[in-house]
Amino acid sequence: MAAVHTDIVTDTPNYTIDATETSLDLLETLVESAAPMGVTALADRLDVSKSVVHNHLSTLRARGYVVKRDSRYEPSLRPLDIGSRTRAALPVYQAARRHLDNLAAAADETTVLFVLEAQSGVPVYIAEASEGWSPQFHEGERLPLHVNAPGKAILASLSEDRVDDVLDETDLVAPTSATITEPGELKTALRGVRDDAVAFCRGEQYEGIVGVATPVTNDDADTVAALGVCGPVDRLSGRYLEEDITGQVLSTAKSIQVDLTGQ
Repeated sequence: MAAVHTDIVTDTPNYTIDATETSLDLLETLVESAAPMGVTALADRLDVSKSVVHNHLSTLRARGYVVKRDSRYEPSLRPLDIGSRTRAALPVYQAARRHLDNLAAAADETTVLFVLEAQSGVPVYIAEASEGWSPQFHEGERLPLHVNAPGKAILASLSEDRVDDVLDETDLVAPTSATITEPGELKTALRGVRDDAVAFCRGEQYEGIVGVATPVTNDDADTVAALGVCGPVDRLSGRYLEEDITGQVLSTAKSIQVDLTGQ
């Protein structure tokens, strides 16, 4: 089975293939568009010729990544199939999904599972409560590790050298005024996370949104993941967040690790 490894690629790619970048730019532009787009609009958006756009779209259509409706184009659901199969092969996802659903139902709060991918945290599963908060991020989206509780829990589970590698390759952006962007301050905070096995986010990614998370690993430490609960501060605060929800997150993480390791 596939696994998410702790190996981190710290070198920047030495070169990229222009044609591949153009195809991916086209696909991502179509995904972000609110409506299907024509060749002229795509050429203007990407600042390339219409003939180049047409050739790339023809290739993407032939491979099933783009659908043509009348004279306009939109993305297909082919990437969903690829992503779903990739996620299904992750042992931590297989072990965690049922537990995340149970936690979301029991706590009536949004529960997430993040994995490490290169220098980013990727939500591989989001279990929303019936009356809970809907995250602004999406499954499969790459997010900075330093701005949310699952990301900080993942960082804290890495060695000091690996943390340095990640931070060297990461632009420590500040989505809010609460975000920690100074590497020394962040590493000090991560030491506290290691000691407690719990990471908190207090409005560092989105204003008014808080969360708590803890790492999830297996016996071989070849999977770097974190389980968390997140939502608006008016739902998650005080003892409810720091004791009740934190206790449920830690308990759920232990259950997942039992399923992963058999212990």
